[in-house]
Amino acid sequence: MNTPTEHEAAATKTLLDHYRLGEPLTSGRVGWLTSEQKDRLRQLWALLLAEMDTAEPLPVLHSPTQASSSDPGSDISSLSFEPLVALSSDSSASSGGAKKPTPWWLSAWTSKPSPTPPPEKDDPHLTETVQQNHHRTHAAEPLVPAAFVPVFSQPAGSRSFRAAFWQAATQTGDPDSWVLRFLRARSWDAPRAFDMLRRTVVWRVAQAIDELSFLGESLLHHGTMQSGLAFACTADRLQNPVYIIRVRANVARLRNVQAIRRFLCWQIETSQLLAVKSDGKVTMLFDFSGFSRENIDVKLVRTLITLLTNYYPETLGILILHVDSFVFSSLWAVIAPFIDPGVKQKIVMTRNAAELAAYIDPEMIVAEVGGTKQFSYTYVPPTAEENAHMADAEARGRAEAEYVVAVDRYEKLTREWAAADSTHDDAAVEDRAGARETLRQAAIALDPYVRARTLYHRLGFIKPSHLVEF
Repeated sequence: MNTPTEHEAAATKTLLDHYRLGEPLTSGRVGWLTSEQKDRLRQLWALLLAEMDTAEPLPVLHSPTQASSSDPGSDISSLSFEPLVALSSDSSASSGGAKKPTPWWLSAWTSKPSPTPPPEKDDPHLTETVQQNHHRTHAAEPLVPAAFVPVFSQPAGSRSFRAAFWQAATQTGDPDSWVLRFLRARSWDAPRAFDMLRRTVVWRVAQAIDELSFLGESLLHHGTMQSGLAFACTADRLQNPVYIIRVRANVARLRNVQAIRRFLCWQIETSQLLAVKSDGKVTMLFDFSGFSRENIDVKLVRTLITLLTNYYPETLGILILHVDSFVFSSLWAVIAPFIDPGVKQKIVMTRNAAELAAYIDPEMIVAEVGGTKQFSYTYVPPTAEENAHMADAEARGRAEAEYVVAVDRYEKLTREWAAADSTHDDAAVEDRAGARETLRQAAIALDPYVRARTLYHRLGFIKPSHLVEF
């Protein structure tokens, strides 16, 4: 009788098995790849490196500091949104094409007007950013005391595929780890994974994600940040950072559509700093206490699904619906039969702290959802002082030069490894591993100059070394 290998045993466990056993996910991850998976990884890298050599510059279409966009059709507000079933990680739908209609079960719940009158259209609170609030209540100084300058000496209006790829791939620590997410999301089909990854890089450039990270919270809607609509504050049994989403705090009439889309994009991008122990995965805990029909927001749901499905694959660990609401329970009974089985395995429902303990250690469950961990969300806004070093052009220049050298070396070794015979690549693998650590340290050293400090830095969750502690 054949005994399953360690790889095969890990691959047969369900996601909930891992929570029950307290075992991290390893299948298809760095250090746990089968021979076939390693070959697929080589294939994908070969495609990526060829694209770096031949791709035309990619246009920045939606710089947050520009008053107008050159191509409104590619703004996040006009992307085609996948239906709820598209949360399946193996969805093959592209991000292009016509918008799909809102599912009837969701539109039926959102077609009625708000029970309270909306604020006036010129109400400044609808659009006031954290920077604007700082100007109004404190001082006229900018919270980010430097003009945005792209990494790799790129022009303001475009980025090369190579520059945008490396900046995205190195913020997670291990470029292989980031690339593997796309392979897993496309069932180890290298050409399909490449298509998805390329679309992601094009989208990141078009939406100026590097500039969004540089300016940080100063761009975000002050009211949304103050409300605590979504925030990370603990970790689950698999070390995924847990984001609590206060559904009761989501009242669409209190901010505009662009505000929530920018907020969600910033939160997911920043989550990668918090997910260093979980290979980029996060858990989302939707707290439905105090939920009412006013809190249903199709645009928010569509944006979140689009981001997770098309541009941040393999980011969602599990989605916990923490429910004490009859209104939502009734809605869920209608929705559940239409959800893809691949999505359902990531969705769990809980009613109290005892049920949450299956996914989050009891001492890590925050008091807000019935636990004992003492954490109460209060928005701590940024200060100009915390980002003062961003204006030190000389120090940034030194850090960026070391980063560019580290990228060049890692890329060179990756080209050699991708072209090598997979049966005789031990030396290439070892050399590449050493270069990877040098690259990781260089990216950490550069980060304070190209990313504004975040709420999670101010709360002490993200350490200067990029270690995370809740």
